[in-house]
Order: sequence, then C-alpha cells, then structure tokens
Amino acid sequence: MINYWMIMFLFMLSFQVRGQHKPLVPEVAIEYRVNDTLEIQVNLIQDQKTAAYYYHAFLATDICNDKVCLPIQVDLFWNLMGEYDHFSVPQGQVFTKFDHQYFDQTDYDLLQDILRDTLSPIRDYAVEEFLDKKEQKYSIELDAITRPTLKVFSNVTVPGALYTVYALWHIVNGNIKQLIRNKLDVVYKQYQFADFFATSNSASYQEYYLEKLAGDQIVAAEPVLVRLLFSNDEYIPHYAWRKLGASYYADSDKYNDLLIELEKLKPHLQLVVLKSLSRPNLRTKEILTDKLHNKSLSQNQKELIYKLLNYEK
Repeated sequence: MINYWMIMFLFMLSFQVRGQHKPLVPEVAIEYRVNDTLEIQVNLIQDQKTAAYYYHAFLATDICNDKVCLPIQVDLFWNLMGEYDHFSVPQGQVFTKFDHQYFDQTDYDLLQDILRDTLSPIRDYAVEEFLDKKEQKYSIELDAITRPTLKVFSNVTVPGALYTVYALWHIVNGNIKQLIRNKLDVVYKQYQFADFFATSNSASYQEYYLEKLAGDQIVAAEPVLVRLLFSNDEYIPHYAWRKLGASYYADSDKYNDLLIELEKLKPHLQLVVLKSLSRPNLRTKEILTDKLHNKSLSQNQKELIYKLLNYEK
C-alpha cells in the first residue's frame, strides 16, 4: 500500500507545479471549454530543444470519478493543424490507476497510442457503458467496491485507468482541433511558417504548404518542391510535381539532377516524371543511357526513356 503522506504530497504538488513551456510573444492563446466544469488555456509554443511549434495546455485535475486514482498533472500538445500530437508528465509527477498503482512505461505508451486513435470506441460510448455491471472489484485504498472494465473493451484503455483514459481522450480529441484550425491561416502568415511546414516530416503540414504556395512563388520554391517529391506520403510527391509546372519539365538543366536520383522516387511517380519531361540535352541523354543498364526498370519506363533519347516528345 502506498504511504498516506506520500499520496498527500503528490496531490499537493500537482497543484503547485506548472508546465515548463513558455508561450510565444506576441501570445497566441485559445480558451478551450472542455465541458461545463473544465476550461483550459491552450498556447502556441516553440519547443526549445527541437525548435518545433505546438499548441500546449497544462492540465491539473482530479480526473477519476470513483477516486481509485490520484489527480493528474500533464502537459498536452497538438500540432498546428489541430491534431493531437503527444503528452508529457512533468518531472516528479506520476499517473496512477486502480488503487493508486503507478503507471509503468508500457502504460504510458499504450495511453499515447489510444489518445492518437481518433476512431477509438471511446468516441461513441459513455464511460459507464465500458463498466461491467455484473462484476465487482474491491479497492484496498478506498475500502470500497468499484466496477471493472468490460473484457470486450479491455484493448481500448489502460488496465485500471478507464476514467483517466476516457477523460483525456475527449479532451485532446474534442473541438480544440477546430479551434486551432480556425487560427491556422492567420498564424501561418504571422509567424512565417512556410519553411517550417515545407521542411516538416508531417504530410498534413506539407500539403498545407503546397496549398498556400502562390504561382509567383513557384520558381523560388523549386528546391523545396523537388525535395517534397521524395516525401514518404503517397499524395504529396504528385502534388509537388504538379506545382513545379511546365517550365521545370522543359528545363533539362533543372531536371537532370532529379533524373540522377530517379530510382529513389516512388515507382508510380517515376513514370509521371518520365512522361512529363521534354527538351533533353546531352547530359540528359548520358543519364538516361546509364539508367537503361538498371535491370529493375519496367518496360514502360524503358519505352519512355527511349522516347526521350530519340526526342519523341
């Protein structure tokens, strides 16, 4: 059994220590009303270690309706699109589950996965519907009886922490996403986030960057667009290729460097690239002739290369 005074110490500490993240200046803040009794402030911050930007909220609350776990203290983070990203537990704090047992790393990892699952059954059920009305579980700490989670729902929560998981899921996946998204256009311009979005590994950031890229910015953005051709996403490379446009496709001095790395592109994009190019120069022919020795080339790729080599475009 956990020492009583240790419990009281942790309880008091959770309401004294605040999050260690400073908002940007000028401040971008969102008042997020979760329900009739809980409202939190969500601030735009920059992580000092990674230089990444997030929306952040510090939450300290008694989250378990049946009192079998202690109040929690947690830092919550969303990306600039309003999608939940991650949580962190401030130093010196712990999450607890049934009978005040501490979370271990497996519990924290499982909680992270659950919170990121926007299609979780948690979305559609009241918390009471997860409880097994036929079974009882005795709490030593409370000297009382509580209800366990139904076995059919055991994979959608951290064992012994249903109320914590349920409440946090609804906080991080609530209407905060729309509130953040509503600010995106203004914040994107105000903080000149174009480079941050373009160089991010997030497909949603990359897509937003491409969407906002105006026609008169294309030439200056060509190096970024070429880099996005190698994105791991299925859609982004095609979107970036369309943005490059005919002036790029017809300038062999520009596209020759891309041809050298042709095999690194997704197979379906390789065909799109070879179909689009025109006006090959001598260097182009040298690169393509060398490519013909690659045994992994498909028949369609070989035919397109032969057309380029013979100026049949």
